Amino acid sequence: MADAPNTEGQAVEPGAGEVLSVSQLNDRIASVVEDTPALNGVRCIGEVTDLHQNSTALYFKLTDGDAELPCMIWANRYREMDADLDDGTEVILEGDIDYWVEGGKIDLKPWEVTVVGDGDQAAAVERLRSELEERGWFDDEQKQRPPAFPERVGVVTSLRGDARYDIQSAIHEQDPTVDILMKDATVQGSEAPTSIANGIHHLDRSEDVDSIIVGRGGGSDSNLQAFNTERVAEAIFTANTPIVTAIGHTDDRLIADRVADMAAITPTAAGEYIVKSRNDFLASDIDPLEQQIEAAYETFEQEHEHEQELAEAVEEATAPEGLSPVYYKVAIVVLLVLLLLITALWLGVI
Repeated sequence: MADAPNTEGQAVEPGAGEVLSVSQLNDRIASVVEDTPALNGVRCIGEVTDLHQNSTALYFKLTDGDAELPCMIWANRYREMDADLDDGTEVILEGDIDYWVEGGKIDLKPWEVTVVGDGDQAAAVERLRSELEERGWFDDEQKQRPPAFPERVGVVTSLRGDARYDIQSAIHEQDPTVDILMKDATVQGSEAPTSIANGIHHLDRSEDVDSIIVGRGGGSDSNLQAFNTERVAEAIFTANTPIVTAIGHTDDRLIADRVADMAAITPTAAGEYIVKSRNDFLASDIDPLEQQIEAAYETFEQEHEHEQELAEAVEEATAPEGLSPVYYKVAIVVLLVLLLLITALWLGVI
């Protein structure tokens, strides 16, 4: 039997019909990355997004608005750097491109970080946020409550994502009679703002819907930038129909969330919010009313029993001492009969 090809630690030319394991292929990719001079000591400028860290490392993505690159800095190295990173910070990173064999992922591991300042994308979003706040688009007075008993709910989202199923399940689990009208939309990329805004306008003006849910599943900050645009914000603000945003796990950081009548943390939460008003009505109005009616009936019964007891007490009090009211009535009847007999004898009738 021929020996298995040795790919460990070196790039191996593929043979005819050769079948590699995942580990072997990942090793080959890592070797190519490590042996490519153009991927070592690179310098790249972009904005930090999706920043999070643990005791081991700092993780984030570097984006220029069109593309993004995963990055990782070991925690001990980051503590030695003269840099304070946050989402929206524009930086120049210098380091090596690395391929993580076990996870099959490529990323940039910088050894030097230079903070440039606030990135263009973050600055533009902040300018728009300030402008819309001055216009009053975030004011509570501008917001509407969805109707208590929705019959038809519109949903603007991608029909290829999971958000549509989460919303539909959440609504129909609480009220299967609600009609759901889906409007397909592109939810990320350069075409997303127009697509989302058009979906809102269509449902608001052309369809008889009681409320509209607009959203998608979670994603990176770059993927969610459509919901930080004036086009989407204007469509939400000018809609006559109540709008609920459902942009997965964004924690109300987006402009669309602040303009909307209500912002849900997930698509499921948005569906539950839209139809919970029916259950709230039953819990807050019908149930207490039922309890009040039962309490009033019990009070009526108690008062009726009390009146009967008083009547019996009065009747007993007016009867001769030692005789019950029944015996008293019988005695009267007997006396009347005797009187009639005596009268008849006196008249000679008998």
